Amino acid sequence: MNEKDLKRLFISSIKSGHIDNNLFFPTSASIHTDIKIKEEGYFRNFDLIIAIIQKRNNCDIVYDSAESYDNYLNLVMRSGMLTQFAKSENCRIDWIRFYPVELKSDNDVLDKRLPNQILNAILTFGRSVIVLDENHCKRAKRQGSLRFVPATIIGYTGKDDRFEILSMFDRLVTNALFNIQKRKLVKILFDNGIKHKTDKIYRCIANIQRINQKLAFGELYDENIIFVKEEIEFIQKLINLHILPEKKQISSLIDQTKNNKITDYV
Repeated sequence: MNEKDLKRLFISSIKSGHIDNNLFFPTSASIHTDIKIKEEGYFRNFDLIIAIIQKRNNCDIVYDSAESYDNYLNLVMRSGMLTQFAKSENCRIDWIRFYPVELKSDNDVLDKRLPNQILNAILTFGRSVIVLDENHCKRAKRQGSLRFVPATIIGYTGKDDRFEILSMFDRLVTNALFNIQKRKLVKILFDNGIKHKTDKIYRCIANIQRINQKLAFGELYDENIIFVKEEIEFIQKLINLHILPEKKQISSLIDQTKNNKITDYV
């Protein structure tokens, strides 16, 4: 079928709860769950964007699993996008989950554009969903390579509006652009003679990474950048630090190495 028909059937399957083996996202709207579906969403970068709003009264932050931790951390990483949507829907920011969907009908050719589309979805929303038409679905099952794709793959069964989860990638990627491992950082600091308060240094660098990522998202997607109160206070404290001008840093590096001999490196 063509993409338009595949999209219509997939939207119908979401509203009807006709996705088999679905442990990925809720498809039944209720008093506690709203489902919003936008076609050609986010500057027409995605065929569909599914927004799940799961309401709850409890406002406590509970890190009871790696998944819940990632969901909370995602609020910091993608606060501009989530805050804007929360305002438009009059809901709390921690109720929201986004699922970007790329549809591939049997009239579409699966080529090198697909990895780029998956990567674009992960960078923007932290996850990717690919919906395959019936023939693509059969071919993918035969090849058995779906588990290696960092996306949740949903296939059309060929019956009415029935779809099924073929492969699930349920990790939410929070540090999409910048990331540094704590253990590696501690070793780098130790090798450079810094042996105290490494945890505090790590937290400072992690804050800088998150701020950097927000700025990068803003550049890539023309997103309104929103800093939380603590981030603003952190940035203001950086103003008081004495930073050498670039020219002085260059001169200092040259001075430190001007007496080096080639034999020093042999």
